Amino acid sequence: MPRFTVPAVLAVSIVLALSACVETGDQPTLPTGSPTPAPTATSAPTTIPTPVDEPLAVTCGELVDADAVYAFDPNYALLDSWDPAPGTDAAEAVDRGGVACQLVRESGGGTIDLSVAELSAEDLTAAKNAAFASSQMVPTYGDEAYFEVEGGVGTAIVFQGPYRLVISSVAFAEPGEPTEIIDAALAALPAA
Repeated sequence: MPRFTVPAVLAVSIVLALSACVETGDQPTLPTGSPTPAPTATSAPTTIPTPVDEPLAVTCGELVDADAVYAFDPNYALLDSWDPAPGTDAAEAVDRGGVACQLVRESGGGTIDLSVAELSAEDLTAAKNAAFASSQMVPTYGDEAYFEVEGGVGTAIVFQGPYRLVISSVAFAEPGEPTEIIDAALAALPAA
């Protein structure tokens, strides 16, 4: 008998004995290729804007009435086009199919940002609740309105029908200051 036969027979016997102890469905699988990645923490769910069926059919030239702007301050001029910074109210309005406009003060600097979007009933309620939690309610314009000054920038959030209008500027220290511009913009919105 060759010398390697006994250890080989013994090894085969051990493997067979051990395999008899494990049921077929419980056999471990051997790792392949790359190791399984460790689970990663997930961030909190984010709210994805619910776009309306059609984009808002109004232009900045229609929203920003030149007479109302002139009455506020004749040094402001409407930009032909403007891409709002990501994460701003204006960028959110554009993402929802709305409109974002910017006026620039031609002497002395400064801007007025105005945006408006049509929201679904659910998103409108959420936006109103957020405004109520973070701003002061004012009876100045629209169906429901809020105003706050943060970091020297005055912001009015106005709800009219299905629309949410936001206007902000360092030029606004009081809720009544942007009234003429807001009223003109609300009047330019399509009937809902």
